[in-house]
Amino acid sequence: MHKINLGDKTLNYEIIRTDRKTIGLGIDESKLITVRAPKKIEQEKVMSVLKDKSSWILEKIKEIDSIKPAPKPKEFLSGEKLPYLGRRYRLKVEKDEGIKRVEVKLYKGKFYIEYPGDYNSESERIEGIREAVVDWYREHARVKLKERIEEYKEQFDVEPNKVFIKNQKTRWGSCSSRKNLNFNWKIIMAPMSIADYVVAHELTHLLYDNHSKEFWQTLGSVIPDYEERLEWL
Repeated sequence: MHKINLGDKTLNYEIIRTDRKTIGLGIDESKLITVRAPKKIEQEKVMSVLKDKSSWILEKIKEIDSIKPAPKPKEFLSGEKLPYLGRRYRLKVEKDEGIKRVEVKLYKGKFYIEYPGDYNSESERIEGIREAVVDWYREHARVKLKERIEEYKEQFDVEPNKVFIKNQKTRWGSCSSRKNLNFNWKIIMAPMSIADYVVAHELTHLLYDNHSKEFWQTLGSVIPDYEERLEWL
C-alpha cells in the first residue's frame, strides 16, 4: 500500500502490475485508488500519472463523500426512470386487461409500459415487467450494436462472424477465437460514444488477440479518445 498527497488529502493507492500497455485508475467506496499498470513501470511514473489525474481523482472522492444509499429496486411504477443511451426516461405504467403480455415502448421521451391484468401478486407483476424491459433492452442492444459494427468494421477492415447479446456479469464485450463478438446488453444504457468504444475494442481484437502496443495503436487510430471512454467504463 502506498500514499500520495493530492490537494489537501492523503490518499492510499495500490499498484497492480499486468500485461497491459497503459495505466488505468479506479477508486472504490473506501477511497482506495487502484492503479493497473504495465509490469515494468516505475513507481515515479505512477505518481506522476496520479498527480496529472488529481482533479479527476478529487472529483471522484467528492462524489463518494456525497453518495446516497443505493436506490431501492425498481417497482415499475409511473414516475420512475430507466436509462437508455446515456439518458434517463420517465415511466408511464398502466394496466390493460385486453393484452396477454407486457408491452414496452419508448415514445416521445417516455417509456410506456402496459401490463396484463392477470398477475396474482405485486411481485409477479414486477417480475413480469422486469423480464419484458430486459427483453426490450436486449433487442435494442442487438439492433444498435449491429449498426455500429457495420459503421466501424470498414475502418478496421475486418469482418466478424456472429454477434451475440448476452447477460455478462464481468465484461462489456468479448471476442472468441471463431471471430464471434459478444456484448453485454447493459451497454445500451450507456451513452452511444461508450457503446462505440466497446464495439471498436472488440473489432480490434479481430486483428490482435491481446492488448499489445499494436492493439492500442490500432484502436486509437479509430477512437483517438479511447482512454477517456475506457475511464468512463
